Amino acid sequence: MYKINFYLFYLTGKFVLLNLIIICFFIAFLNLIEISRILDKETQNLYYYLITTIFKLPSIINESIPFVIIIGITFLFRYLINNNELIAMRNIGYSIFDIFKPIALFVFIFGLFILTFINPLSANFELKYESLLNKKIDSIYSIKISENDMWIKNKISTDGSNYINIENIDLKKMEAENIKILSINNDSTKFILAEKGKISDQIFILKDVNFFNISNDNFINLKTYDLKLNFTKENVLSSILNFKHVPFFNYYKHTKTLQKFNLYSSEISLFYISEILKPFFLVMLAFVVVGYSGKFKRNENFFRILFLAILIGFFIFFLKEIITKLTISLNINVIISYVSIFLIPFLIGLYQVIKIEND
Repeated sequence: MYKINFYLFYLTGKFVLLNLIIICFFIAFLNLIEISRILDKETQNLYYYLITTIFKLPSIINESIPFVIIIGITFLFRYLINNNELIAMRNIGYSIFDIFKPIALFVFIFGLFILTFINPLSANFELKYESLLNKKIDSIYSIKISENDMWIKNKISTDGSNYINIENIDLKKMEAENIKILSINNDSTKFILAEKGKISDQIFILKDVNFFNISNDNFINLKTYDLKLNFTKENVLSSILNFKHVPFFNYYKHTKTLQKFNLYSSEISLFYISEILKPFFLVMLAFVVVGYSGKFKRNENFFRILFLAILIGFFIFFLKEIITKLTISLNINVIISYVSIFLIPFLIGLYQVIKIEND
């Protein structure tokens, strides 16, 4: 029994990893075509194509792994059926559940590897990837979030920069309080304190302002002061709200940060739960595929099985998208939403497995 379990564990790894290589190669090739449209002419060379592909590869693996599991398990059962090994295992007393156990063990261990290694690598490399493609924007402004405040470095000219510190900001309304700004250029250095402010288009409208011109020791109190910026609300949000570029061990901290800036949503919570529980979700996917692939006979057309497996993948993908949209629009509890995403395919797979056992 041990040898059969080890054999199934080994075969599962073989077909999953083989399909991972094939699918990642195909997606990486399509990504190269997209990169060629984005890169400037001076950066369209072998080095940039290679480095952007490397930076994008962990994300490709992390996002494509459900389809890799689905197709890999389908090929595994095709192999077992064509070699009469599935029938032989059934004849010596193995149930479909017994056959599934070593398969599930590999898929779960592989899912843990994806979560603990690929997920953080994907988050890190994705930031490097975007920084490489948007290096011109990055040279104009940078935004950093700490536990208690926000720092913005804004290059306004070749010789001048603004350093903005905000202790309290509502990013949905773009309204801020307790603002400190150090403005430096060749002609003068200014320090600005404002009780309140609002970012509108590319203007930071400040209210109740204490204006210090350090260059000539001039001090002025102003009701309002307009500070010109060269970034927009969308630039700020994209810098902070990119919750998919956060490693799993920072999910809680990032959630607290988003709540602080009034940016947290049920979509983010559902995404984080889905990522953390991905090893279990992958096992469920494998179970569904076993329920469908295990009933096919040796002489049946494999492309029919493969088409059905891909159809299962698209069904679960669209199910997740539909439930995510309903969760956001109807404010459904994220636990209920995730349980629905998990249970509906699982019950379908369980029904198919029971049918196989009863035949």
